[in-house]
Amino acid sequence: MSDGEVDPVEAHEQYLRAFRHPAVSRDQLRDLLDAVNAFLDTITPREDEFVPHGGWAPASTAMAFQIGRAVEQVLSEREDAERELVRRRDIRDRLVAALDAVLDCLRTLPELADAEVKLGTICVNEGYQVYDDGSVRTTPAQEISADAGLLELRRVELDEQMTAAVSARNGLMDDTTDLIRERLGVGDVGIPWVILAATQGGLDVSEPFEFAADHLPDCELRDLMVQLVTDIELARTLEEPAQ
Repeated sequence: MSDGEVDPVEAHEQYLRAFRHPAVSRDQLRDLLDAVNAFLDTITPREDEFVPHGGWAPASTAMAFQIGRAVEQVLSEREDAERELVRRRDIRDRLVAALDAVLDCLRTLPELADAEVKLGTICVNEGYQVYDDGSVRTTPAQEISADAGLLELRRVELDEQMTAAVSARNGLMDDTTDLIRERLGVGDVGIPWVILAATQGGLDVSEPFEFAADHLPDCELRDLMVQLVTDIELARTLEEPAQ
């Protein structure tokens, strides 16, 4: 390299430092890239055009290529950074939605269960039999001494109320389970991708799921909470350096 020439690597790094400055906007970078490309277009030889030895303005051409490469690299870096920001926000929003759903379920479930217990108690006190799905049936003891028509009317009334109460409780837990599965990317196998990404990013969201597992009855939603806690622990081990 002769005296006065700039090392291409050093020049590239200088351009990168300049173009990475926060005060340089993306529009400015694109405008600069357009200008560089337009310049290069003007010196690109046309078919059968005579080109002097060394080309047109070789020093300017080399500079334009260096600037163009640096601008394209910085624009690519900014696009990657924005995609990463969008990804992180998506993960955050998914976690917030899942955790909100868990907490909403835990807040609402006792009220629904209490209403269900009260209705079931009324049914049993009146001599009816109540099944897990909320359906209400008469018993032989009732049928012997009661008016059949009135007994059936009352049974239908209680049956509608009980099945609605059971359906509300089950619907809440099923909807919560489906939402959490969708938001966290829970599949049949493997650690949910949202849990894995959050753990890799240093977030620990195991506590709300542990709390929910301790306060939910045996059901699919509770099983999901236990699974998520296990997945978080496994994701942590994947992040630990090998001994």
